[in-house]
Amino acid sequence: MMWLSSSSRALLITQLLFQLCKQSSQFSTTVEQKSPSSPAPQTIDNPNIQLDGSWSTAKQALRNPNCSVVSISGLDHHLSTLQSYFCGVDAPSDVDLRMRVRCCGNGNSTNSSTEISYVDCANVYHTIMDAPITTGWRNNNNKIATNDINTEQTTNNNPNPCIQALQELAIGVHSLSDGPLQRTVTDIHMRIVCASTYSANDPPFHTDKCPLRGYVTLVGPGTEYMDGTCLPWEYVALRSLGVDGLGLVNGEERLKMASELEFIVMKGDYYDASVPKDDNSSSSMMMNKKLWSRAEACVHRSPPGNNAKRVILSLDLADGGDDQEWEERGRKRNWRVGMTQRKSHLVS
Repeated sequence: MMWLSSSSRALLITQLLFQLCKQSSQFSTTVEQKSPSSPAPQTIDNPNIQLDGSWSTAKQALRNPNCSVVSISGLDHHLSTLQSYFCGVDAPSDVDLRMRVRCCGNGNSTNSSTEISYVDCANVYHTIMDAPITTGWRNNNNKIATNDINTEQTTNNNPNPCIQALQELAIGVHSLSDGPLQRTVTDIHMRIVCASTYSANDPPFHTDKCPLRGYVTLVGPGTEYMDGTCLPWEYVALRSLGVDGLGLVNGEERLKMASELEFIVMKGDYYDASVPKDDNSSSSMMMNKKLWSRAEACVHRSPPGNNAKRVILSLDLADGGDDQEWEERGRKRNWRVGMTQRKSHLVS
């Protein structure tokens, strides 16, 4: 192999792994597709929260072990609003922000989840668009001051539409938490990247080491993803060879690209839905998970770019896997390997 070129060696190694993984995959048990069970009641401290997106339908669909990604409908108005604010003439460029948004009320707070999430989304909005208009969005006890809520107009009929759109996405993604996370995850992490030049060549395929990730491209090419779950040898081919591996896994027909302003939710490695004890597929699902941690995860990648503008927004369930927050402004980057989770182990 020492006389082979690097590309030839990579192809040979992939073919060997292809055969080994294909043989090992024969030991995994095929999961019988079942109709999704009725969702468990969610703990929301404010029953008056009204969401526009098809979040309940998405939660049901994600419980299917053969479903790795869903598209959320009913968000057109909110996503167009975000595009007009974050991608317009006066919008900032070369910004990378990740902040926590609290989506459930705190037992020690008199504020509802609606008020808390609205003010946190207002914090995100003002950090992106301008300096905060109030001093201290949260006091030293991590509680929200009443004057902050009043300032952000949550008590009258004229709320900021951009903040409302962020709040819809935050609470919507949070509502998708399922299984053991349903009663423990209270927050999400919201990330917004406004890149003036995006020139990724062949970004790597990967899965996310988190339960779920919501994602929308406000301007530019959308995320590329495999339509359906991938077997181990298929992931090896895509991860090691990129687009050259698509031919080995019949990927030309399975590779999809999200449209601009299409909000998708992708399963990560740690997705865990509620499975009834009398469901015959539960044991099969657990066996597949033990053999292959990415059994239900969405294999995807950032799209290739042509040095044009790209603006994305992503939301992760705050399950404790990565609690980093950051703000990077004014640094011009080319994003040659795509807009993956930087400074993190959440991409594999």
